[in-house]
Amino acid sequence: MFNIFKNLFKMSTKQELEQQLNEAIAVAQRLNEEIKVLRAEKESLRAENEQLQNDFASAVERVRYLDGQVRMLESQNKASTKYSDSSKKY
Repeated sequence: MFNIFKNLFKMSTKQELEQQLNEAIAVAQRLNEEIKVLRAEKESLRAENEQLQNDFASAVERVRYLDGQVRMLESQNKASTKYSDSSKKY
């Protein structure tokens, strides 16, 4: 029986429990605000990432187009050199 009273005495008082509860509520509220900020940052980064992916895809298409143009010009240059009369001596 003495141990029960001893354990009850060790338990926190009502005031201490209320203080702990208030601290826990404050931490939860602060974490909630931080979560809101992090979610906003996540959305911003997601939008920026999407824009960068679109820019990259456009750059890849432009490089492919320019590669095709270079190949076409190279083949035209080879054809004009092959059939050119400037190398022939009369």
